[in-house]
Amino acid sequence: MQRKSQNEINKEIEALIEEKDRLGRGYRYEDKLFIDRYRGSGGAGASGAKGRGLLFEYYTPDYLVSLMWQLAEHHGFQGGNVLEPSCGTGRFFKPAGPDVNFTGFETNKTSARIAQILFPKAEVHNLYFEQAFMEAPWYRARLKKELTWLKGSPFDMVIGNPPFGTFKSRYSSQFRHPKVMQIEIFFMYYGLRLLKKGGLLVYLIPPGFMRTGSKYEKIKNEMGLICELLDAYHLPPIFNKTGIATDIIVLKRK
Repeated sequence: MQRKSQNEINKEIEALIEEKDRLGRGYRYEDKLFIDRYRGSGGAGASGAKGRGLLFEYYTPDYLVSLMWQLAEHHGFQGGNVLEPSCGTGRFFKPAGPDVNFTGFETNKTSARIAQILFPKAEVHNLYFEQAFMEAPWYRARLKKELTWLKGSPFDMVIGNPPFGTFKSRYSSQFRHPKVMQIEIFFMYYGLRLLKKGGLLVYLIPPGFMRTGSKYEKIKNEMGLICELLDAYHLPPIFNKTGIATDIIVLKRK
């Protein structure tokens, strides 16, 4: 019997969610086990996946998620309000204890819905992270009197695996100062802005930020005004469909 591709499994999960939600039916334990098999389409073009997710949707392995949580606890995290600004299906929600209140952002409609199903206590927004700093409900301009409309802000921790690549979206023109060239840097800088004093940012990022000088000098200076570097680790490639190396970085809000 021919083994199903991940893209075929994804399509079956999407159909199941569409039917269940259309009929207003709940999700059984077996359903949740199945939809938890959903994976991002990053690098999966050869198996039929399509869309912008081919570039961005590389979901973090569970063992690495657990390691990043261990690092957070090692550096003093003890619970509270946590933000995952690119949460996928909620993998970073899994290790959290009962003393954690989660807020997540996810642009993939199916992934966001799965996170809501698997973690019903989390507040999951099917929006771009940039929209957290813009006026709802139309998101045509930046907020003027406050940084964000998020109820959990300022957060005790921001954790996750932000998308990598050029910072260009329908909202990027609203964020000109400081100038941000890469989307992972946007997630770092604005994630830090949402932390309370002493809060932690624990991210999986590409290695260029830690190893490149002049390209990131200005934004590093901006970030240095509001945070300090606690820890960093260089990793070999961890995603099956790309050879990109990664770093884990731990920053603390001043």
